[in-house]
Amino acid sequence: MNFDFKGKTAVITGASRGIGATTSILLAEAGAKVMLSDIGDLSKTKEKITEQGGVVKTFTADITKAEEMEALCEKTVETFGNIDILVNCPGILSPIKFNEISTDIWKKGIDVNLSGAFYIAKYASKTMLAQKCGRIIFIGSAGSITGGGGVAYYAAAKAGINGLVRSLSKELAPMGITVNSVLPALIDTDMLRERQPSLEKRKECIKRIPVGRLGKPEDVAYTVLFLASEYASYLSGQNILVDGGCTYK
Repeated sequence: MNFDFKGKTAVITGASRGIGATTSILLAEAGAKVMLSDIGDLSKTKEKITEQGGVVKTFTADITKAEEMEALCEKTVETFGNIDILVNCPGILSPIKFNEISTDIWKKGIDVNLSGAFYIAKYASKTMLAQKCGRIIFIGSAGSITGGGGVAYYAAAKAGINGLVRSLSKELAPMGITVNSVLPALIDTDMLRERQPSLEKRKECIKRIPVGRLGKPEDVAYTVLFLASEYASYLSGQNILVDGGCTYK
């Protein structure tokens, strides 16, 4: 399967590390012009794309602020002329018991993991509607099904992504815009290492995975590329598990 995104523009939020960074690099490698966004340092992702000859711009913005997501989309259109692909990757997850979650922690968890997805999709879809085509892809979580390791705000927000996907698909797919999400589980990223700093504990996680290894960011990123491609033109409203078989084990 050959991915060719020449002439396409992709906006990737949460692009500074992990799944977002890997997806950005692979999209650029396949010919897409990419606009990277995050509140974190985007220089490493940008450098890797530049080294491989890709076309890349960066825009520092906070996913929880609607006006900054609007500005991101406006800057992308101003720079590249269009938005063909949106990949929304931001996520925060810090283990905490339900009764210890303050209202501020709850609000931040919902804002980053769910509300931001609404904001960026709202503004990116305006351009896509004018073009009568586009791909919207959210990075959700298998935790939306399993409970997310007991972190209530994360599981609730990611379950909200699943519903958002289905709702947006019904409205936007007739206009040429497909909407899907990828639901990873146990991917070897900074988020997992921050949650499980012990190498031994991470190795213990592998016992729960039928394929016998932790996922790699590329496992998720290539699924995203498929959903962004013409090969997936008949897929919309889907929440696709990338979990090595562990969710329903």
